[in-house]
Amino acid sequence: MSDAPDASIIVPTLNEAGNVGRLIEELASNLKGINYEVVIVDDGSTDGTVKVAEETAKKLGVNLKVIERGRRLGLSSAVIDGVKASRGGIIVVMDADLQHPPSVVPKLIEAVSNGADLAVASRYINGGGIAGDWPLLRRIISRGAVTLAHILVPTARDVKDPVSGFFAVKRSAVCIDKPHGDYKILLDILALCRVRRIVEVPYVFRTREAGSSKLGTRQIINYVKQIASISLSLLSLSGYRPIKFAIVGAIGLVVSELVLHVFWRILGLAYFISLIPAIEAGIANNFTLNKVWTFKDRSVGYWVGLGKYHVASLTGTAVTYAVTNLLHYGLGVNGYVAYVIGVIFGFIANYIMAEVYVFKYRRTGTDNNL
Repeated sequence: MSDAPDASIIVPTLNEAGNVGRLIEELASNLKGINYEVVIVDDGSTDGTVKVAEETAKKLGVNLKVIERGRRLGLSSAVIDGVKASRGGIIVVMDADLQHPPSVVPKLIEAVSNGADLAVASRYINGGGIAGDWPLLRRIISRGAVTLAHILVPTARDVKDPVSGFFAVKRSAVCIDKPHGDYKILLDILALCRVRRIVEVPYVFRTREAGSSKLGTRQIINYVKQIASISLSLLSLSGYRPIKFAIVGAIGLVVSELVLHVFWRILGLAYFISLIPAIEAGIANNFTLNKVWTFKDRSVGYWVGLGKYHVASLTGTAVTYAVTNLLHYGLGVNGYVAYVIGVIFGFIANYIMAEVYVFKYRRTGTDNNL
């Protein structure tokens, strides 16, 4: 065996005495023939977590390193501290609560050994899933987190489970010294590091048998803050695309208002009829400017793209049309003002669909399965 291990398994812990011993036992059972080390990063456990880990590792002859940080500093920073203290060429990140099956670790290591920059253990591809009966709220939170990541972090869109806490990555691909948040380090890696080839490995998220979940309001708030921070950092990397999209939308609003004025006031057509050419003019204007400016780095044919833009704009258009008519006819708001407010309501839907459908970001070398 060489001096440095082939893989380092980073395990953040906080009061996991009931799980960490079994975790090390299962790792030892599943990683026979692999030169690895386990790096426990403990955030001030008071239940003897570190002692259980050390005793179990000694009994089984597992190469264990323990970092005691003394207080709760967050999962992402724990992973970074673990990476800094580790020596393996492949970094595996997993929880200590046994919800991440140790039997999947060899598959993650194999995927990276075979050329992947990043191997993500995924609940949301064929063969993956969630054991037990997850509460509806927990499922909504999980799916909501995935959706939010896909909307705001383009490089996460090809990954079905971008908020997974269970993955393996080449050491050379870890570029982060300070995380944007303290909960989902994988998002930072996807957003900011050079991970060209990604493999997703299915796994079933197991139920916790001992201890209590660390997911709470604080973690949800921190996740939203992390997404926002990453998005701000990506503004410069993306060529300020969201800002450009907003500028194009403002120009489209002026175009639409002029067309609305022509059909409504000059030609004398009914307001609800005049809205139709006004909206169409805005769509054509926005697609053209977004193609040549906002999304100029993403190839799409003009007529095919314009057709897709119409389809993608249906939701935003419906919102714009409904809100505008409601304000004008229902609340008596001035027609021009009502249309501006309607456009604002439809803007978010249009931006999301433009990003994920019309001018979709495409990463090369991503696999959905091992």
